[in-house]
This record gives sequence, structure tokens and C-alpha cells, in this order.
Amino acid sequence: MLPTGPYPGTTRFAGHKGAVYALCADGGSGGFFSAGGDGLVVHWAPENGSTGVALAKVGRAIFAMHHAPRLPLFIGDEDGGLHVVDLGSRSEMQLEQAHRKGIFGLVQLADGRLAAAGGDGVLSVWTTQGPGGRISLQRKIPLSEDKVRGLALSPDSRVLAAACGDGRIHLLDSASLNELFTLEGHATGANCLAWHPHKPVLVSGGKDGHLRLWRSDRGFAPLLAFPAHKDTLYAVAFSPDGSLLASASRDKSAKLWDANSFAPLRRMDRRAGGHGYSVNALLWTEQGTLLTASDDKSVIAWPTGSSPLRTGIAAAPQ
Repeated sequence: MLPTGPYPGTTRFAGHKGAVYALCADGGSGGFFSAGGDGLVVHWAPENGSTGVALAKVGRAIFAMHHAPRLPLFIGDEDGGLHVVDLGSRSEMQLEQAHRKGIFGLVQLADGRLAAAGGDGVLSVWTTQGPGGRISLQRKIPLSEDKVRGLALSPDSRVLAAACGDGRIHLLDSASLNELFTLEGHATGANCLAWHPHKPVLVSGGKDGHLRLWRSDRGFAPLLAFPAHKDTLYAVAFSPDGSLLASASRDKSAKLWDANSFAPLRRMDRRAGGHGYSVNALLWTEQGTLLTASDDKSVIAWPTGSSPLRTGIAAAPQ
């Protein structure tokens, strides 16, 4: 259940010199990575308290990251560069010009391949088990005349969903990458996707500020659509237990929704101690804490369970 009182236990992680566009879990320690317009990747770990540690700087704005245990950190930049960073040595192992424009999403498929969403309208797929941990291009799949903005893999790992700037949502078989369905999602552009962890529901968000729900067990038939924000939706994410849905928007707010009824539960904006600029990314920790990242150069942790984080301002990266 949600905590009582005036949003107790929120923590602001400050230190980036540009907007924060990407968040990802660190793959096991309970910490997370943040990255954005300053091209800097920062690791925030429980054992370091409220101090962030700078791990890498790529020289370009970072739009996407992915990390899994025993693998390097994968980074997608604004110019379509795909960086492979060894976290032990904090060094770049490989850089590939994956796309002609920025990489907006990175998802690892069940067989270990990495899928990248390109601003050039292309989905690229990479093997990740090469000699010395090198990646190699397997194939490129044109999906749109506009950007591929968001990717999400279904809970059973069988279907990869891709949200595109032309408004369409493409559902692909994650093994063969053959197209299964194409949805007319958001007329002005689809940006983000999330699969319910326990129910046959896909949620999409777009430039229209609407959330749209699709029944994956009924040929992705439309289930529900409603205005969620006053401006473009940039991210949606379900809590690990499937009880909450979070949304983030250019309207400078993040919101929590009941994941069963989709009733609004909480608005997290400047008045609630939140961001004063566009909210760009979301990440849930395994403990049920919600992280939001913003154009205001900060990340905020919002406890949504019974063990809120201590209140404080996190230090700049070292």
C-alpha cells in the first residue's frame, strides 16, 4: 500500500550536468545506473550511501542502456552509436555505428541477443556471445518511416513489442522476428510500452498523452484508452508485483495507477517534491521503489511500499 504523510522518504540523486534520459538496474546489487545529456554513466549503489560513482563517459548524449548479470553495460547514444562497456575496468570494449540516428531502446531477448530501437525506423538485433564479449550484427529490420521509440519483451519472452513514431505498435515473434500483429496505437506517435507481469495486457503511451491497453490473449484487441497526462508520455512501467503502473510525461509529472482498475493513485510533480521539468524515464527496484529521471538533471526515488528510503539529497558523482 502507498505510504501515508507528505511523501515520506523520497531521495533526490543529483550530479548530472545534463538531462537524465536513461535508467537501468545494475543487475544484482540493488543499485542502478543513470545516464543522459552529459554522456556520463553514473552508478548509484546501496553500499555507497548517497554518493554516485561515474563509470563511463561516451562523449554523446545517452538515450538508452541495458545491463544484465555477467554481461557488459550496453549504451545507445544520440547518434546511433552502440557502446559496450566493461564495468570491471570501466573501459569501452567496443563501439558500433548501429543506426543512422539515436538509439531509443535496448532489450535483451531470451536467447541472449540484444535488440536496439533506432531513430532511423530500424530495429537492429545483435549477438552478445562473441570472442572477448564482442557483439556482432545479426540483422536489421525496417519497421517505420519514423523513429522506433520503445521496446518491451513479453513476460514469457515470446513477443517483442515496438512503439513507433508513426503511431503504430509492431508485435514480433522474438525468436524469428516475424511480424505477428500491427496495431494502430497512437495517431500522433507511440513512444513507450509495458507488459503486465501477470495478466495478458500490453500498455502503450504516446504523444497524445493517452494510455492504451491491449488484450494480448485476444489478438491484441483494444481494451481501454484514457487521457493520462496533459502532454507526451515518455515511459510506462509496472511494479515488480504487478499492483501498480507508473507513467512519466513531458508535462513534468509522473503518476501511479492501480494496475487492476487503472484508477489514478498518486501524482508526483513539483508540488509533491518531484521534478520541475519533463520526466523522461522510469525504473522500479526489486524492493518496490520507483525511480524517475528528468530534464532537471536529477533522479528521484519514490518509495511506494512499507519501507521508504531515508530522506536526503544525494551527492554529485565522484
